[in-house]
Amino acid sequence: MSFRQIASAHHHENIRFHNGLPEGWNRDRFRQLCVCYAHIRGASAQCIRTLEIIIDMISPCAFRDPSQEPFCFARQETLIAGRGLTDRTIHNHERELESIGMIERRLGANGARCKRKGLGLFLTPALNLIPEMRDADVRSKAEKKEHDELRGDRSRLYRYVKCSLGVLHSLPCPPEGIDEMMGAFRSWPRADKLKYMSLDALRSHVQATHDLWKRIEEHVAKNGEISGEPEACFGCHIQDQIEEVILSCDADGEVTMPSAEASEPIFSGSRPDGPPHCLESNHPTKIAPRKAQKLPRVNNRILYELASSELRMHIDIAGGGDQNSCPTLYAIESGVWSRLSEIGTNTSAWHAAIERLTIMGAILAGVITDARLSDPRLPLVVNPGGYLRGMVKADERGELNLISSFMGLLARRAREEEDEL
Repeated sequence: MSFRQIASAHHHENIRFHNGLPEGWNRDRFRQLCVCYAHIRGASAQCIRTLEIIIDMISPCAFRDPSQEPFCFARQETLIAGRGLTDRTIHNHERELESIGMIERRLGANGARCKRKGLGLFLTPALNLIPEMRDADVRSKAEKKEHDELRGDRSRLYRYVKCSLGVLHSLPCPPEGIDEMMGAFRSWPRADKLKYMSLDALRSHVQATHDLWKRIEEHVAKNGEISGEPEACFGCHIQDQIEEVILSCDADGEVTMPSAEASEPIFSGSRPDGPPHCLESNHPTKIAPRKAQKLPRVNNRILYELASSELRMHIDIAGGGDQNSCPTLYAIESGVWSRLSEIGTNTSAWHAAIERLTIMGAILAGVITDARLSDPRLPLVVNPGGYLRGMVKADERGELNLISSFMGLLARRAREEEDEL
């Protein structure tokens, strides 16, 4: 073999190939995918910024043409771009990007880069890594969604467990094991620490919280002392006791709840601790206007019957997987949020509804929003999250009437039952 043939064979061995960008992609979308993948692999923010600068310095057409390799031949001083970094830091960034498979460093002596000689930082490995990067991005988003759902589940469980333990502890004869359950509850990490827990650790923690909640439910069912309200200050209008009919629907919101009085935690003092001339002391029963919601008084069984088949499925899953015509309030709240999330409602919209309407009002608004999707007599709701936010805005204007909406849904379910017969 001649020297020319040897040189030609060596040249062909060094040629790298790629298939270019997927159909309909451009350089900006490829850069966004690379940034997401680098973040998943644990690259620092400064390193990711260096990667973005490298990609931006390459012509967009170089990523679409499989016959040429996209590479950046800019010097390290150019990559610094006034960011206050040193050459050594840029060198470390390049090494880190190479180690995670984003670039390939083909440099001359002392790190020289040259367009004519084809020396620089090549993006060919990243182009060939697009399928793996897309899979990693999908897995990362799924894990983040699960992480958020688990933290939301823990947040709901915290309210119910805290209130239920307080009520059990205040009984004349607390059940056996209450101190152990209180110790387990106090050992839970704070809410702000959950964000930094790994997914596996968070799964284990939430499972432990579910186990504790089941133990509490056993004592609740045995003693029949509490009804499962998250807190007395929420003004619960939904009872966990089995009641076959609507208790009341007072338009003025002036209802009595004798069954809930025994379940409320004991507070010392019957009036606010303030000076005699304080307005709050003179009017202890006055409710702030923002919280003075007019809610229909219903029980959990009726809410379950009014729910759509999809919402019932989510309530059953939250309640343990078995079908239950009278689920707990925790199962209803978790199921309503799970259903709203499924139909495209953002977490912020749900939190805004809880903040404005209280948990009970938000649950009822969620049931109405879900039912509104399948109402054949009204126009289709394109944005359920926007519909829920609209209910919150209407309440801020004083125009929301959940009682009327509830009665309308009750009449609609009655018509549907007649049509089935």
